Parts: sequence; C-alpha cells; structure tokens
Amino acid sequence: MFKHFKIWVGVLMAAFICVNVMHPHKAKAEEKVRVGLVVSELSEKYAFIKREGGYYNGTYIQPKQIGSSIKNKRIKARLLLENLGYEVEHVNDAQLSDPKQLAKFAVLFFPNTVMMSKAQRQAVKEYIKNGGGAIFAFAAARNDSARFPYKETDLDLTPIIYETKTWIWEWDNLSEVFQSAFINDVAIGNYTIRSAGNHPIVANALKRLGKTSILLENRRFGTYQPTWIEVIQPYQNNSYVTPILQYETIGYSSVPKHTPPKTGAAYAIEYGKGKAVWFGFQLLDYMTVDEHLSNEWDEKNPNGQREVKGKAWDFLYGGEDLKILLDECVKWSAQPLAKFHPIDRKVTMSLTDVRAYPRTSDYVVYGTMKAKNNGNIISRGTMKVELADPSGKVKASYEKYVVGLVPKGESYPEKFVLTLPKNTPVGNYRLTAYYRAGRNKAGVKVAGNTKIISIKDNRKSASILNMPSFKDISSHYWAKEDIDNLISLGVITGYQDGTFKPEAPVSRLQAAAMIVRSLGLSTKNRPDPQLEDVKPRQYGYDVIATVVDEGIFSGVNGRFHPNAPLTREQMAKILVNAYRLTGEEEVHFRDISSSQWSKPYIATLLANQVTQANGLFRPNERTTRAQFAAFVSRSLRAADMD
Repeated sequence: MFKHFKIWVGVLMAAFICVNVMHPHKAKAEEKVRVGLVVSELSEKYAFIKREGGYYNGTYIQPKQIGSSIKNKRIKARLLLENLGYEVEHVNDAQLSDPKQLAKFAVLFFPNTVMMSKAQRQAVKEYIKNGGGAIFAFAAARNDSARFPYKETDLDLTPIIYETKTWIWEWDNLSEVFQSAFINDVAIGNYTIRSAGNHPIVANALKRLGKTSILLENRRFGTYQPTWIEVIQPYQNNSYVTPILQYETIGYSSVPKHTPPKTGAAYAIEYGKGKAVWFGFQLLDYMTVDEHLSNEWDEKNPNGQREVKGKAWDFLYGGEDLKILLDECVKWSAQPLAKFHPIDRKVTMSLTDVRAYPRTSDYVVYGTMKAKNNGNIISRGTMKVELADPSGKVKASYEKYVVGLVPKGESYPEKFVLTLPKNTPVGNYRLTAYYRAGRNKAGVKVAGNTKIISIKDNRKSASILNMPSFKDISSHYWAKEDIDNLISLGVITGYQDGTFKPEAPVSRLQAAAMIVRSLGLSTKNRPDPQLEDVKPRQYGYDVIATVVDEGIFSGVNGRFHPNAPLTREQMAKILVNAYRLTGEEEVHFRDISSSQWSKPYIATLLANQVTQANGLFRPNERTTRAQFAAFVSRSLRAADMD
C-alpha cells in the first residue's frame, strides 16, 4: 500500500514539474493587463477655459469655447477599462514625460489628452517605438502645453504647435507615430460609422459579437450642434496603418471634400516595435458605465450646465458593440510586435541650375536647392545653402525652414541668390546645400550636397564643377555615398595628399573628432577628463574632453588610448550614446552571445538600420575608416532630433 502511495506521489510530482516546465509563464499570463490612464491636469482645466479670438504675429487665432468635461471622460474611461478586466493606474503629467515610468504599462490610454508638452510627446513616441501600446481616444496631443493660456486675457495659442499649420502640426514630434498626414478638423452631423477590413481587432470583435459588422450611429444633428471630428490620411504605400472604422454615411459636413465616402474614423498603427490605435471621433460619448462606482463626477461646467456622467450621450447608438471593439484594441496593443519595423529618416539634398557670373556692382551665385524625403517617416528641418571662399570662410548664406516633408515627397524648389564683392579673389569656392533635421532650426546636419564654383577671372562667368571625392574612393566604392555626404557636411576632410585611406583602422581620437563635428558640439570650456594620457594643450585634448563630458566615450583604467584602433563593438556603444539611438531588434549574429556586453548596443544599431544582420558582426575586429564613416552617416539619419 505504502509502495503504491509513493509511486502515485512520484507521478503527481513529475506531472507538476512537467506542467511548470512546459508553461513557465502561465502565472504571468494570468496577470491582468496593466493600463496607464493619463490624467492631465492641464487638459482637464483646458476644457473649461473660454478665450476671445484675436491676432498673433499676423495670424488670426480662433476663440476658445468651453467644451465638455475631459475629467468626466477620464472617469468613464477608468470605469470602462476596469469593467473590461484591466488593472488601471493613473499617469500624471510628470510621469508622462518619463519613458521609464511609462515602460511599466502594457498600454497607455489617452482620454482626450489634448494638452501635451514636447517632452511628453517625445516620451510617448519612444515608449511606443520600444514596444508599448497606446489608445488615443480623440484629440490627443494636438495642443502644446507650453502655450497654456493662464491669464483671462491670453489668446489660446495652444493649437499652434507650429507657427504654420502643416501636415504634421497636430501632433508635432509625436506625428511620426501616426504615419499619416493631418487633413482637417471637420464638423459633421447625422452620420454612421461601420467597421472596416479584417484587421485582428475587427475580426476578433465581430467573432465575439456574432456579427458581420459593427455599426455606430450619431443622430444628434438638429437637436444639437454638429460634432467635431479629426480627419487624417495615411501616407501612400504604408501597410503599417490600417483602418478599422470608416464613416459610411454623413448627413452634414462643414468641409465635404475632406469627408469623402469611406473616410477613416479609426486606425490600427504599428510603429517600431509597438502598436497604437487612433480614434478620430469621441468614442467615449457612445458608451455607458455605472456612474455609482465613482464619486468624482463634476455636476456642472462653468456655464452652469450639468455634465453627462456615466451615460452615453443623447442620440448616439452602438456603444455596447464599441466596448467590445475597444477591448480588442487594448488586447492587440498590449502585445509588442515580434519584429521591429524599420524607421527610415533618410533625406537627400540637391543643387541644380547653379550659375555664377559678374554683374555691374557685384559677383552673383544663384541656383535652386531642394530636399527629398527618401525615408518612411515625415521629416521637418532647415535647408541652408552656404558659399565659402577658398580659405573656408563662409561669405554668404540663405536658409529656408521646411515644416513638413512627407515620405517620398520633396520640398518646394527653393531658389537662392548669393553675392560676392565685385573684385572677389579668384579661386575655388564651395557652394554647399545641407539639411538640418529638427524642429525650428534645432538638430544636426544630416544631408549635404556641394558644388565647386571655380572663379578664374572675376570679370567672367565661373565654371560649375561637381565636388571631387577622395582619390582612393572609386565611383563604385561601397561607402562612397556616405563618405561624400560627410565631406559636404564638413565631418571628414581626409589627408593632405587627397586620400581618405578607407581600409585603414579608425583611431579612437579620429572617431571622437568625427562625432564632435557631426553633432556640432562645442569643445570650449569642457572639464578636464582626468585621464593619464590626455593632457591640456595636447593634440586632440579638446575633442577628447568633449566626448568624455558628453558621456559618449569613457576611459579605460584611467586612460583614453587616443591612437588605439576602435573595435566594432566599441563603435556600437559610442554611436548609440552619441546619437541617442533607442529601440532594440533581435540579434542573430553567430559571434554575439547572449552575455556579450555589447549586445544591447548592437541590437539598437540593428533596430535603426545602422548595421544589418549578415551572419557575423566581428565585435573584436578593428573598425575601418570607411566603416565608421558609413555608420556615422547612417546614425545621423537614424537620430531622432525632434
């Protein structure tokens, strides 16, 4: 009897061990999905602010009217999410600025969080890029909290994220997540919304409902004012933005041309390794929750009107089906993508129609510059052209801010006219057009194009020549495009004999100098790095002090080793540090183990397409000058300067 008991105990223990080995994440899988519900104090205040209209820098600013309570929507969102079985925690304005604080949530929910700062938008973008999920429940991030109208006499400047409305003015630096052009705010009435396509969110919701489609109806127009919606248009050939709801019929539209049949009402979006769902209408108004589960409701707005509490708004139908769809949105968003979607910010510059000749009172150089977005993410920045004399001194320049450069799109051809003195010295002048990526002239130069203006007689027209490359870089050399780009940007100069020595190893000091020049870092007044082999007034001291102060390089056992070759894994770390690259892709290099110290940095380079997985990474090999030039050029493109 006892023998049989021991056998059964052994069988049960073995089964228990087997179950736990086969399902090591079972307990974790049963945990509730953690949702961060954004509680923006400024957004909730903003709803009840009223402001007169007026002019600001020559632009008319629309009056700000009192809106419906955002606090009520936030309370409704919490009750709704908790009823759907999610663990909900509030995220305040300060937490929203910190990607590390956001990383603990599977999904962020934005209940009309209209007011966000640049830092908050950047943190949310980074959070999604690195695998987070988000639900944008209408009008998220469309106003800038830095322009919050605190005084009664203040104009409402918060919608002016840009000084000019453009394709990306709605969300500023967060816009690339949506991968869509903003079209317009449109007032519509008496409309229907129907589910679209077979995205997993839609397919799973229909399966649960036992229906072939989801239908939402708004019959408010006539009794109430029309309803404001947002209209966006995904970029062409973008498979990462999928409509899940579309407007089927619209009885009234303030801008009919912007609301054609099948205008998107909600989209599922994949960005980096994360996911998001964007709603262009106020979905929370369709749903009813048990208002007795919260005592936070506001009873009246500043006009003395009673606010809707937990009920759906009058004449809105389909809320129960919308709850199921929202549940599927959260579930889908909570699961990071298995593979990182590449984010390509490549922009190129062109110089055309360049001529140079004498006039009565001066010598003129004119032409056309244009930026082209060859990547898959919207860009904005500054085009600038500079004319430098034979000594390298800039004699004339012109710049133009580009506020919205869509993928595969081009800027307007910008004509420029630069002048030199009548009796300007003869010689070769460099005419360089470059693109500085970033908001409002911030950021760094990422693309350039140079022509040589050869003036042999200041009384005659000059010869226009293409910029020569290095003597040892052939027209078919694999890194020629990147090397030539860095020449135009002034990042590399090569050797006095006109060579670049592309296959020679790059030293740590040479690499540091290229990074300093590429980022435009000042080397003045940097603290002493306190390294044994780096002393003041020593060649390269200012560069080394700069990269150490910036946290890009660090010493080894109290020494910098400026002339030592830079290994490829050291290169990975300094590029990630220098250009503040984020994101991680799975590393499948055969020579990179799971415990390799450099693996996270290599994973980030992969995610940003700075390097590619081709079997071996060769971490301990010396980085050649050509390899480092290519990696710097790609890192400049990958860096998020918004």
